[in-house]
Amino acid sequence: RVSADYLEVLPRGIAAQHIRDLWVSRQRERLLAGTGSKLNSLGASVRQRLFVRGKRAMRLRQVLEVGRSAGGNDGSPHTGDPLFDLRPVWMASPETVAQVMPREAMFDVVVFDEASQCRLEEALPVLLRANRVVIAGDPQQLPPTRFFEAAVAAPDDGPLETEDDLFEAQQTEVEDLLQAALNLDVQESHLDVHYRSKRPELIGFSNTFFYGGRLQALPGGPPQARDTDAPPPIRLHRVDGTYVDRTNPDEAEAVVRLVAELLDRDDPPSIGIASFNLTQRDLIADALDQAGLDDDAFGRRLAKAQARTDGDAFEGLFVKNLENVQGDERDHIIISTTYGPNAEGKFHRRFGPLGMAGGGRRLNVLVTRARAAIHLVTSIPQSAYVSADPVPEGASPSGSWLLMAYLRYAERLNQPADTEATNDATAVNTIGDRQPAPSALATALAHTLSQTLKQESNTGAAARALWGNRGFCIDTVLDTAEPGTAVGLFTDFTRYDGTPDPVEWDLYRAGILAWQGWPLHRVWSPTLVRDPLGTLNQIQAIRNLERD
Repeated sequence: RVSADYLEVLPRGIAAQHIRDLWVSRQRERLLAGTGSKLNSLGASVRQRLFVRGKRAMRLRQVLEVGRSAGGNDGSPHTGDPLFDLRPVWMASPETVAQVMPREAMFDVVVFDEASQCRLEEALPVLLRANRVVIAGDPQQLPPTRFFEAAVAAPDDGPLETEDDLFEAQQTEVEDLLQAALNLDVQESHLDVHYRSKRPELIGFSNTFFYGGRLQALPGGPPQARDTDAPPPIRLHRVDGTYVDRTNPDEAEAVVRLVAELLDRDDPPSIGIASFNLTQRDLIADALDQAGLDDDAFGRRLAKAQARTDGDAFEGLFVKNLENVQGDERDHIIISTTYGPNAEGKFHRRFGPLGMAGGGRRLNVLVTRARAAIHLVTSIPQSAYVSADPVPEGASPSGSWLLMAYLRYAERLNQPADTEATNDATAVNTIGDRQPAPSALATALAHTLSQTLKQESNTGAAARALWGNRGFCIDTVLDTAEPGTAVGLFTDFTRYDGTPDPVEWDLYRAGILAWQGWPLHRVWSPTLVRDPLGTLNQIQAIRNLERD
């Protein structure tokens, strides 16, 4: 058995190859005869279990049951079913595990993914199959749906007198495996880097209101142009339609127009469409189908978008309601908020599932599905969300309050850059939690480079200290007015304090920023102190090289 410490010091590719070699060696040792060219009795038994066809073929439950008694005394230091040497990693639903696999610790580790969607009663049988358990999930996402289940009232046996009574009462109220695990004294680890969104504004709202500003969003590549008319990543489309019979026909038509515009691009993005109820979802789906019948060219593009794949992953255009969009992601997400004034022009603040318990989690799922852009199609009057009602002290904001806050956030992103900022309580930090203070070296370097650039030309070129967030910051940015000529400078002082290994994170940070297109240059303080002029000349040469 190879220690984890040994694997951690190896480069990733070498460690992966080392693990594969270990498993292949184990397979050869247990399943091949001494000559190494033929199967031994154990290997022949595995082949018989797996490859016999016809009436004598075994079902998977039988294959595993027979394997429980195989491989105990084969002269190998390893024991247990040799089938698990051939296939050490299994993927199955909790129902399949409970129905097929023996009730014993068959695996060293069982990993539950999307644990917030796994009901506790479904998870309990799987827990018996492992020596250790890893539970992965997001407590800010939706719990499993129980709409069609009858509530079971727990008997009231009197007051809670012991810690065990309190623990039992808490666990009977949890909806999913993740919440049950969080009630225990377990080791927790957070994934603090948000990878899906290519623009930090897409995750900024959820980062503030659901994740406490903890997430480190990828900050984006260098500025390629100074196009002030470029649309923001969250685009607000005011429709001012009428809400009637749980539908908004004007929003459905606007969604169809948006889909047509996106599919008409030379390189159309993948598209997902979400509405706030099933009736509006069906109306949008019917409107898309009708538009495809009326326009053959659009119909062909729509059919291609609906069948789109990316490698083995399905990326087709979908139309879903608020409850069913969890787990999906697309380049562009179109959201129809559906609600609006009725035929008499009156707007009622009733937002269906958002007003229920967990409404905020539903909104969080909805607004974090996009990689590149969100199109917010809405008929909710601006007067309904322009000001924020205070949240009662000690209370959590409701889903309805958060929807109004998100509309304000989207509207602010769609305002001109020179619009005066407000002190609204819904103001968010789009790129992560608090920024570190720039080091004295980064600040001095930015000041000196700015002075040099001003002397050279009046093109608006400048340098500034600390670009990005605290996880993916660039110490000093040499930012010129010419597209594609920005250069990122790293010094040897700024370190991210959210990791136990700052140097490892520094290498990771550089790799991510380089992948996003940043030209990077390292400025070591000893070199700058010994030869400041030479270092500055070298930086200027790098900038000129990027410009050329």
